Amino acid sequence: MPYMTDRQPNDHVLPLHDAPSDTHPADALTYCLRRVGARPLEFTGVELGMAMSFNPELPWWYEFNIFRSDSGFVVSIKRFHVSEDETDYCRAWHFSDLDAAMSALESYDAAQDVPVGRHMPPSDATAAELAATAFQLRAEIAETRAHFASLVGEFLHDLDET
Repeated sequence: MPYMTDRQPNDHVLPLHDAPSDTHPADALTYCLRRVGARPLEFTGVELGMAMSFNPELPWWYEFNIFRSDSGFVVSIKRFHVSEDETDYCRAWHFSDLDAAMSALESYDAAQDVPVGRHMPPSDATAAELAATAFQLRAEIAETRAHFASLVGEFLHDLDET
């Protein structure tokens, strides 16, 4: 499974500033985030933070990154799948300030990441089968939202602790 952020590995810790600098820091990298349904988002910057929710008991997990770019801040949210039959994907946005980036991360609705195709009942399904399918889809949406919200909550808690 290919990693969706093309960059050179670097392990520097940088201060979190609200305004990007006019010049590139010495360890700034050029990133190219391949987004689902949109053109790749390319920018030069540094990664400020990352969180991942990998759990070997789940068939999918999230990863999000926050970058300080040369013209603001970038948030990327990726969903990976264990199965090679599923497609991994990335969503990413550019923001002018850190508050807007953090707000977007906190308000992201993970329900849009739940694939509906596998919940489609056959055309001759009974009312009971349709109801069961709807309950199953609602449960998966609730689980996905809770999973992502938990990841963001842990990340924000860890920021408060440092």
